[in-house]
Amino acid sequence: MDEQPTPGAAPPPRPWWRRPVAWGAAATLTVTAAGGAVWASGVFEGACGSELDITVAAQPEATQALREIADRFSVENHRVAGRCVRVQVMPTEPAYYLRDETVRQVSDAWVPESSLWFKVAGDAGLKGVPKGGPSIATSPVVLATPRAVGEEFADAEIKPSWKLLLDDEAEDLPLERRAADPAASMSGAVTMLAISQVTKEDDPPSGLVKDLRKATPKAGPLDALTSAERFDRPLAATTEQAVAAYNKTHRPNPLAVLTPREGTLLLDHPYAVTTTNADRRAAAEAFQDALGARSSRDILQRFGFRTPEGEMAPDQAERLDVGEKPPEALRLPSQKEIDRAVKSWR
Repeated sequence: MDEQPTPGAAPPPRPWWRRPVAWGAAATLTVTAAGGAVWASGVFEGACGSELDITVAAQPEATQALREIADRFSVENHRVAGRCVRVQVMPTEPAYYLRDETVRQVSDAWVPESSLWFKVAGDAGLKGVPKGGPSIATSPVVLATPRAVGEEFADAEIKPSWKLLLDDEAEDLPLERRAADPAASMSGAVTMLAISQVTKEDDPPSGLVKDLRKATPKAGPLDALTSAERFDRPLAATTEQAVAAYNKTHRPNPLAVLTPREGTLLLDHPYAVTTTNADRRAAAEAFQDALGARSSRDILQRFGFRTPEGEMAPDQAERLDVGEKPPEALRLPSQKEIDRAVKSWR
């Protein structure tokens, strides 16, 4: 593939030119429905000759895990039409992907945070964006606060609840409430849906929306949490995986996950093949199959994601201090409710 423009932060140099691993393996040939392209699954000896590079535009939070899986996949020399497939993962915010036609053209597959983005694409009349794709990993939308504040909540017998976002204090403890813009992040949309369900109102209170917009940094609800006013207790609506990633780089000041007792919804991180080229489509489908392997699921869980069914391996659940089973689910919203949530900050 020719050099391509990259949105946002440029991905680090890729190890495309590794020597083939000298393992012998039987290959499984698969004929795809599109164009009859054939790809071979397995680990091969010998040089690749020409290579087939594909690009996956992915939710930034999933990029690191997907790159690790892609590196392993590329080393194993999966072949399409006799060419070894090399996978590049490009961090791409979903709103940017839908806004920039060039990004869509250079991408062969898309992994947004939620299937709700396909509906956004359909409403915008965008061509070439599929209607959906299978989930590769999930992450529930939760509340998060510094661990010390979580202990304060426990001492005051304050139960995790979406209702904590409705007021600027809980049991006389002042709160700095944060959430992502629903039009830019589906964790924000789920937050608005959850608030509407617990208040039984069509829209979240206008005062709450104003407070959230004012308190939440542009970089996201977890940005600069430690710089909050001394006596304010930050309370952010975010994803469980975002908390895991935050804690990995903020070990002295970790966050606690507070799963609302009313329930929540999972972001499903679908994988959608977008290219129409037969060989590239076969290559993207081969990588999709690899994402379902046990080793790939293990990598995704190590980065804080759950399985598509919402499960977490016991060792990872203990490490991340979350439940092994998926949290209680909120009522599934109607399409009208989703549309209102996405537009609620506008």
